[in-house]
Amino acid sequence: MLAVVRKPRIRVSAKVIPEKLLDFLKENFGGVEIEPETYAPEDIPELVEAREMTSPGEAIYLDRDLRGMTQAELAEKLGVAVTVVSDMENNRRPVSRKMAVKLGEVFGTDPAAFFKF
Repeated sequence: MLAVVRKPRIRVSAKVIPEKLLDFLKENFGGVEIEPETYAPEDIPELVEAREMTSPGEAIYLDRDLRGMTQAELAEKLGVAVTVVSDMENNRRPVSRKMAVKLGEVFGTDPAAFFKF
């Protein structure tokens, strides 16, 4: 989904845009255009290159932060302790294939982003 405010230029792109954010944009900036997503992040070369240079921990942090999720919220969705999420984000704990799949499901992304072969 894509939400665009023309002036000032604001563009929000996410699989799901929270209603509170859309309401805020409408109240403060007027016209908000909402379009279905027309591309996948994997189709943008710059994002693919950035993803390849990102550690699994950084990828977890970025995806979590992008969605406005706390470590506690992510830990609950994954069924693990908050310390596990913290350790993975700080690259103190490797991300297993099983955990990469869970992360992919929670974030709606490719599990390979969270697992280095």
